[in-house]
Amino acid sequence: MDSLSVVILAFAILIVVTVLFGVQIVRQSQTALIERLGKYNRTLGPGLHIIIPFIERVVKRVPIFERQIAGDKFRAITRDNVQIEIKVAILFRVVDAARFTYRIEGPDDRKGLGFLAAPGGPSRVNLAIDTIVQGTVRSLIGKTDLDGVQSNRAQLSAEIETELETVSAEWGIVLTRVEITEVEVGDLETLDIMKKQLNAERQRRADILVAEGQKQARQLEAEGKLYAAQKEADGKRILAEAEAYAVSVLSSAIAQGGSTAVEFEIRKLQAQAMKDIAQGSNGKVFVVPSDVLSSLGGAITRVLGRD
Repeated sequence: MDSLSVVILAFAILIVVTVLFGVQIVRQSQTALIERLGKYNRTLGPGLHIIIPFIERVVKRVPIFERQIAGDKFRAITRDNVQIEIKVAILFRVVDAARFTYRIEGPDDRKGLGFLAAPGGPSRVNLAIDTIVQGTVRSLIGKTDLDGVQSNRAQLSAEIETELETVSAEWGIVLTRVEITEVEVGDLETLDIMKKQLNAERQRRADILVAEGQKQARQLEAEGKLYAAQKEADGKRILAEAEAYAVSVLSSAIAQGGSTAVEFEIRKLQAQAMKDIAQGSNGKVFVVPSDVLSSLGGAITRVLGRD
């Protein structure tokens, strides 16, 4: 084999080695950490990259998608000395692969999947986050009573997330969601007291609803009576106004010389009334106006005088 063949062979081997060790493809959901001679150099994003073989190497591939830490229940004591068990759901994602790897997780796992499911138990980042969360939650729960814990879960979750922002920034991660999913009271005596309190509260609300219903019914009844009285008064007022108007018109007619016509109408009404009384079958008492009796008396006197 001549020297030219050796050179060509060496060049071919160099190309193969360069392709095998120098060309790196990073998937969309990952970032790759590059060390040059044992020192961190840079982070590669998704895509095709060229590195220097034997001098640079991919020390770890870190997934950057969002993941959840399945935290276990842990105990805490409220401000009013009630022991409770809490379970917190934690979701996070890696935003700085270098900080995440060199400050907490470690570059020993080249595939970068250790923080998802490490052999033999939870990974270091899982344990670290879970420990910090438990300490923060216990501190906040100790400042809140039991009713506040049960009614203000969203506020407590926001406070926990705020407390963990500094730590998560140092570790190169972002806690996308921290939520208290379960709150259980471990003391049976406290549970019994809570049940009695709940029943008393329900009874109080029922009594309030009944009282409100009775109040509204009485109010509606009073408003109905007031409305009827107002309408009756309006009717009487209108009738009185009509009668006053009729009297006024009659008075005006009499004042203008209509007294003879009025007297004639009155005589007609009196005569008709006497006729109706006379025709009645059950009539026992006859009421005759005094002026009619005077007229009849005068007529009888004249007749007797002729005789």
